[in-house]
Amino acid sequence: MGENKVHYYWLDLVRFTAAFLVLICHFRGAFFVEYTLLPAEQKNPLIFAFYSLTRLGNEAVLIFFVMSGFLVGGKAIERLQQGVFDIKGYAIDRIVRIMLPLISALLLFIPVSIVQGFCIDWKAWLGNLFSLQGICTYSIIEPLWSLSYEVWFYILMGIISLFFVRQKMVFYKIFAIPLLLICFLVFTKLSPHYLFMWFMGALAYLIIPKKVDKIFLWGGFIVMICFIILLQLTSGSRLNEGTAISQYLPNRQALELLFAFFFSLFLQQLVIIKPTKKWTLKLNEIGTKLAAFSYTLYLTHVLVLRMLEYYNVPKSESVDFISISWYIGELSIALLVAYVVYWCFEKRTAEVKSWVKSKL
Repeated sequence: MGENKVHYYWLDLVRFTAAFLVLICHFRGAFFVEYTLLPAEQKNPLIFAFYSLTRLGNEAVLIFFVMSGFLVGGKAIERLQQGVFDIKGYAIDRIVRIMLPLISALLLFIPVSIVQGFCIDWKAWLGNLFSLQGICTYSIIEPLWSLSYEVWFYILMGIISLFFVRQKMVFYKIFAIPLLLICFLVFTKLSPHYLFMWFMGALAYLIIPKKVDKIFLWGGFIVMICFIILLQLTSGSRLNEGTAISQYLPNRQALELLFAFFFSLFLQQLVIIKPTKKWTLKLNEIGTKLAAFSYTLYLTHVLVLRMLEYYNVPKSESVDFISISWYIGELSIALLVAYVVYWCFEKRTAEVKSWVKSKL
């Protein structure tokens, strides 16, 4: 399956931003007390904004699901429509793309666990290697819960494609039926509304407009922000204690789906806005460079967090210059570790794909 050479503007920047939101969310939760426990004089709009911005980890993961559907699901469906879908190439691309960063995180998990004195549950470790967390085992690294979904999204898309590829049609259909049943059973354990988000992203890719519609662009963005606020009101945080509005809202799954829908509308408009000014070109270029290791950052940052906690990095009880300096330092360590791990593993993705395809 040939690589799609189309460059979608701003997509990489959004991808890194989502990974960074997860990072700052987990690190703020680990190294700052909750907002309600801050001194009274610190409960001001600026610090409230800081806490609000660093609570968006869940919404960032929803963005990942939509973007995955956009880039993987949408392209796969497009190639099926064009009659050029290559199931072998698709499988190699997805397996290598997932496994290199995943293996790097699971390998890093081993020395981290040894240093901390924890016994490694090798059965769970293997289960995570094969993306069975949430199905028959637990996530040994917290962010891996979402990776299980990603893998099964890819598997389901590959199985669906077997019904439509032109070569060896009868054999493929017979082979696909039991695999499709397995996928259906898997999604009785996983939450299927995340799958709907993935297909929203795929649909957004398939109907990318030729011209930017500012109503969809800004309307989608504004409504998306509104749903972020509503999701925060249903988050169960102490910050929301005493807030009666949550009882009048739809359930959280419905709010997440609506957020994903309006993000999809916003995304398909955003990616066709061509940067023309010098600073926008530079920003888009920086986004591409940062996004290169965003997947590794997403998978490894919690291991860095665990080590910092193990070595008794303090939990700040106030927000001031010193605590923010500590926070920036902690984030910098996570970014540095992620880049080193990326350089050893994820950066080799294209080389490994080419090598595997040459052997098969």
